[in-house]
Amino acid sequence: MTNQLKMNIEFNSSSMLLSPIVVDTEAATATLTYKNSGKEYTYNINETFVSDLQSAISKEESVGKFILSARADRRLTEMTTA
Repeated sequence: MTNQLKMNIEFNSSSMLLSPIVVDTEAATATLTYKNSGKEYTYNINETFVSDLQSAISKEESVGKFILSARADRRLTEMTTA
């Protein structure tokens, strides 16, 4: 059975990230893969992150700039481990 709560948000290009961004709506997380290291990082997301990201992509705005902005205004926050 496929997990319907995960979605891959595709985008054309970014100098900072590899497509797609994987969102888990149940856990409220997004996993990003950075081009420079190839490493995946998982972040907590707020309730507007997905719609804001999809809007930025549809307007052909920079995904990298969106991610930096989302981190700055706390729509995207680093996960902390206990």
